[in-house]
Amino acid sequence: MRQRRDPIPRATEAWWWLGGLLTLGIAGGAVVVAAIALWENTDIRRPTPALAEAPPVMPVPSPPPAAVVPGHAFEAVVLRSDASRSYFDDPEYYGLELERWAALLRSSGAIVSEASGAADLRRLRPEQLLVLAEAPCLSSAELAAVNVHLRAGGSVLANWAVGVRDGACAWRGWSTLLDLTGAEDLRELPPREGLFLTIPGGLALSPGFGPGTRIELRPDPSLALRRPGERVYWSDWALNPAPDAEGANADVAAVTRTTSAGGRVTWFGLRTRQGATPHDSARIDRLLENGIRWAGGLPMASPAPWPNASRAAMTFVLDVEGAETYVNARDAAAAFHEDRIPVTFFVVSALVEADASLAAALTEAGEVGTQTVDHTPLGGLTPQDQAMRLRRSWNEIEAWSGVGPAGLRPPAESYDSATIEAWRAAGGRYLLATNEARSAAPELHPTRDGPVVLLPRLLKDDYDIIVRDVTVRAGSLTDAYLAGTQKMRAIGGLAVVAGHTQILSSGPRLEAVRAVADSARARGDWWLARADEVAAWWLARSGLELRWEEPAGPTGTSRISELVVSATLPVDGLWLDVVAPGLADAIPTVDGVSVEHVATEWGVRVHVGSVSEGEARRLAFIEP
Repeated sequence: MRQRRDPIPRATEAWWWLGGLLTLGIAGGAVVVAAIALWENTDIRRPTPALAEAPPVMPVPSPPPAAVVPGHAFEAVVLRSDASRSYFDDPEYYGLELERWAALLRSSGAIVSEASGAADLRRLRPEQLLVLAEAPCLSSAELAAVNVHLRAGGSVLANWAVGVRDGACAWRGWSTLLDLTGAEDLRELPPREGLFLTIPGGLALSPGFGPGTRIELRPDPSLALRRPGERVYWSDWALNPAPDAEGANADVAAVTRTTSAGGRVTWFGLRTRQGATPHDSARIDRLLENGIRWAGGLPMASPAPWPNASRAAMTFVLDVEGAETYVNARDAAAAFHEDRIPVTFFVVSALVEADASLAAALTEAGEVGTQTVDHTPLGGLTPQDQAMRLRRSWNEIEAWSGVGPAGLRPPAESYDSATIEAWRAAGGRYLLATNEARSAAPELHPTRDGPVVLLPRLLKDDYDIIVRDVTVRAGSLTDAYLAGTQKMRAIGGLAVVAGHTQILSSGPRLEAVRAVADSARARGDWWLARADEVAAWWLARSGLELRWEEPAGPTGTSRISELVVSATLPVDGLWLDVVAPGLADAIPTVDGVSVEHVATEWGVRVHVGSVSEGEARRLAFIEP
């Protein structure tokens, strides 16, 4: 049985980037005033017993498109080791694993052959990828041949405890694995009740994943490295790093690196069949294929997660609710407007409908979305009931704002598949709510009327900080907001800075929001946007089509093919991540004109700019 988990990250110190969860508290001796979901160690699918007879079914998003790769094949040589085969108790295990790796290699564009000893390994050519899968036992002669291959500029793909035992499977030590990966230390992770890894944005292994994608694995023993820099890391359910229990601070789950001789190394600390669910297994396959393509030198391309090459995105939201407190939104709207902070107000429409001046102030200051007519939680209600409630609220907001709302903030963050269908049918385009910490990036959910974007809330809001944590100082609110946004920046995801009119009303507390916005602007690598702008960007990004073609020009292009980018929806501020070693010195061009670009350790990020609906643009790399 799976562990019950909180749906929002929680934290005890800033380094672990912790967030919190809506839980009703008592502050200043006041009595409890609302039955908001008690989620301490409770599955998110059970909101509150009074809200639904049965837990609503949480919807599963569509997988993001995989990275686009050219059709060029590369050669991969898989070592078949009798010594490693004898190490495993199950005589069938090793052969089945090699078949599994061979299938992944072929699906990644490899022409696969086998080697079976040091003599075969010595015949490797530098352009051939050596695959050391499930290979704990390597003889001294085999290990020497592997090192010769690396010194010659060859590349290696490996997983798990490669080379830690000798040809007789006697313990050799971790030195082989540490040398291969460039790690400072290594630790074994014993079986955990919950074993997860998280993939940040902007890595060689990131294409095809939303920033902060979490994968759950079966609790098999795995390996963790300590290595500086950004990395795919072992995490808890809430995307916080979960290093080894011995205190070595080892949390790296996968490595890609370039050797001093120009070769490439990919290593995974897990097995191919560790996925906890079919969805997790599919994500593991994509992760492994990305690593195979990196090691094989096959270029990958995908749209950068955020416009204008921003590292992460931030949106500010205010829930306008409470019969006595919704009017506090007037001062908040003025503050957001004065400081030019992009904001989205999620209103209980029956409250604001009767206050024309407040309605005008909200419309002038930012975007207006809905929390339904009367703040009734939606998850578990009948589809007909949900459709009626959402259509009514949509119509009410359109009547006084002149624009139908694009966004829905489900009350108590209670929603299900019927909610998404009903909101799209009513005219909505996105939801903002928890996504069970599946990812720190927006998700696409298909409906009969078209896709709906889910913007995930992963950070503590003012209710968590002020009420649940019994925090009274405005400075503590600022610190908690900044700690949460630091986490999202590290991952490259979406930071939702959320508040409520019951709490975020006074000048000092509003100052906390201003401090977060000022901090983000000072860094210069955040994209600050309204929630509808974030949803629109992610939807347009998902409509991009990338394909590789042979170079159009007769001379002057590098050996990789040209990349054609077309759009089904207009996109502005587009950058492409092209994961390909050796492109640091190339000059990228778009439609024959050199463009701004940023070299990275894994390839190059290229500025494409605007792509109109139906337009196609051609990216090529020119040798200097």
